[in-house]
Amino acid sequence: MRTSRRRRQQGLIREALYIFLAIALVMAVLLDGLAVFTAQQGAREDASEAGKKAKEEYAQSSSVDRASKAAEQRAQRNGGEMTDFSSSAGSGAASRSFTVTVRRSADTYLFRYLEYIPGLDDWAKDISNPTITRTTL
Repeated sequence: MRTSRRRRQQGLIREALYIFLAIALVMAVLLDGLAVFTAQQGAREDASEAGKKAKEEYAQSSSVDRASKAAEQRAQRNGGEMTDFSSSAGSGAASRSFTVTVRRSADTYLFRYLEYIPGLDDWAKDISNPTITRTTL
């Protein structure tokens, strides 16, 4: 039995649409993974650089408040948010250490919708908003 030419064309269009949707889904997942990875790397860099900036400012001014403000400004420069700052006393400016915690947010296409699924909501929020802590020595 022969199928009509029109039916074969509809099948081809349907197959092409499925392939297009599969490729689009894979690309969105890859882009989301890249966005999360970039946010984590950026948070690490921001936390390290903010700690160094705080140490430099403290060496110049001997003020922990000014060091905190300098660290916060450095974290915000690239889109990070400083969530915690602490300082441990040393014998001098060179031996004082600073601990900086920075949070960044990843802009994702599909991953953000995992936050609406019970059981995955906390995990998805933690992954898409990485929080990194670094301590200067």
